[in-house]
Amino acid sequence: MSHIQKILFVLCLLSSSVAFGQLTEDPEDRRDQGKDPFKTQTIDGDPLPFSQRLRFGGGINGFRFGNPFSLGVSPVVAYQTTERLILGIGGTYNYTHYKAPYYVPTTYNQFGVRGFAMYEFIPSILPNLYLHGEIENSSIQVRDDQTSQKSSVGVTAPLVGLTYSQPISRRFGVNLTALYNLNYNDPQGVSQYIYGSPLVIRLSFF
Repeated sequence: MSHIQKILFVLCLLSSSVAFGQLTEDPEDRRDQGKDPFKTQTIDGDPLPFSQRLRFGGGINGFRFGNPFSLGVSPVVAYQTTERLILGIGGTYNYTHYKAPYYVPTTYNQFGVRGFAMYEFIPSILPNLYLHGEIENSSIQVRDDQTSQKSSVGVTAPLVGLTYSQPISRRFGVNLTALYNLNYNDPQGVSQYIYGSPLVIRLSFF
């Protein structure tokens, strides 16, 4: 098992074990006063401890149905750095399969890790809309289904765009993300087979 696969496995365990516990409303939530809850401090102004700023979850991405077929999952661990800034790391596993007669039958397995930042840039006008930037580093295993020949290649994808988050509780929300892959036309041409488009759409929960 490669280092990327090991990191992805650990992220999956963390996300699956903790994510659903965040659906409970925080005891110091300000919703009873008709106000949005603080994300980094108590109602008395004291900083929240590190553990109370963490978010765990995940999502789905890379969904294409037909030929090719593609579907991926992405566990996430995020940290509420300030009231408007979220930093995080995540993993990616994406399965892509091309079938005959329109393509050479090929299977791609993508194992990736990524770091990201989200900044709520106009909260007074459009609350919960974030500028989103990230770097995703992937190891891609390629299998020619006709000859059973296998190969592996590495790809780095800088992604920029927007995320809209619909809060469910102080530390959990439903997020719709649209990103543009700045390395879609990589010299090896692998990104085009994996991502299918320079526009990357994700649905995530954290």
